[in-house]
Amino acid sequence: MMRYLPALCTAFFCLSASAKDQYSAQYDACVARSEGITFNMNECDNKELAKQNARLNTAYKAAMAALSDEQKTQLRDAQRLWIKYRDANCFMYYHFSGGTMDQINGAGCELSMTVKRSEELKWFAEMSE
Repeated sequence: MMRYLPALCTAFFCLSASAKDQYSAQYDACVARSEGITFNMNECDNKELAKQNARLNTAYKAAMAALSDEQKTQLRDAQRLWIKYRDANCFMYYHFSGGTMDQINGAGCELSMTVKRSEELKWFAEMSE
């Protein structure tokens, strides 16, 4: 366990970095072109969320491939619970005020949580190699 301590500290630092740093350049360009129009921003969010979900799935598969059978079961169970948590947590953002900004806030919640989880899963795969 002690041999992993520096890696754990590094992982914690990396995971606490802004999820926004992991968004695609296409997303940044899309948001810049959106002119602050909610519909346009929602389109950007939906496209980026599809990319980040694909990234999450790739990281999950890599982690599953690197883990022992017992760890695979633990990760599968944890991932199912994480999805339920993400959905419930972001539901609050999607329905907080009843205004159009709720869509932007909800998507932002999903994006940031998905990016952070992808980084966690990537770390699991790397540490298991």
